[in-house]
Amino acid sequence: MRKEMQIELKNMHDQLGITFIYVTHDQEEALTMSDKIVVLSEGKIQQIGTPEDIYNEPKNAFVADFIGESNIFKGIMTGHMKVRFCGGEFVGMDDVPEGTLVDVVIRPEDVIITKPEDGTVVGEVTSVIFKGMHYEVAVESGKYEMIIRTTRCYHVGDTVGMQLEPDGIHVMLAEDHTTSFVTTINGDYTLDFNGKIISCDLTQVIPKTKMSDGVLVDENGENVDVSKFRVVVSIQPDDIEMSDDVTAGLVSGKIINLIYKGDHYSYVIRTEYGHDLIVDDEYLWNMDDQVGLIMPEEKMKFQLKK
Repeated sequence: MRKEMQIELKNMHDQLGITFIYVTHDQEEALTMSDKIVVLSEGKIQQIGTPEDIYNEPKNAFVADFIGESNIFKGIMTGHMKVRFCGGEFVGMDDVPEGTLVDVVIRPEDVIITKPEDGTVVGEVTSVIFKGMHYEVAVESGKYEMIIRTTRCYHVGDTVGMQLEPDGIHVMLAEDHTTSFVTTINGDYTLDFNGKIISCDLTQVIPKTKMSDGVLVDENGENVDVSKFRVVVSIQPDDIEMSDDVTAGLVSGKIINLIYKGDHYSYVIRTEYGHDLIVDDEYLWNMDDQVGLIMPEEKMKFQLKK
């Protein structure tokens, strides 16, 4: 809808004093025109609130991702208003019980870029896009990617630190308790996680594809370029087995946090590649123990990275 029409409808609403119900898929339009927004997904109401509420206090990951741009990370509460995600521990404003698995929403404009030594986490700039009023900067920290809006220009290859103010961190109870990580696709259609191989039926992951004479093709029979895709692998924390043999399993790491949950312990494992994984185990391990993580392929779920 053109801006003129948006303004005209707003004027009509003010003059007539009647209720308008307007249906749109345009998030900016909804935020601009509405006094109250109802966010729907598959016919179910996800959240009702003012534009400010919807944007600043999304109720779940769907709303956060649908309304505006967001960085969304899996995390775990490690203390009073303390949350660990993206490889670092941050102080927020949400009082969620220690040990709770959470989804953490960070708006790109809330990330503060610092000198590397001043950042809670450190990463490398991988892309910079000029958007007119700001630059959109992508920073990789280990296996995590943070999208940042800033008025300052950075360059690909720069090493930067990242900080967050408490009011820039929005914590939500995790909709699922899966541990997840991103993989690339090899030429033989297996998944690659830092050199470790995972078998996967890509026809169930990439829509409208099939195998033809050992080659993945699309609905038109054309070869699919799998190099442009990334696959998110998810597994429940209690389906991961810890081993004191660091060479066992898909990846190894160090226990950096543990919380007793009544009938089991919830561990945060910092892998050798800087990725934090959450693992549940009934047995007590020690802080700083080095462990191997065994992840059965039959327990894994796969989906394309958006």
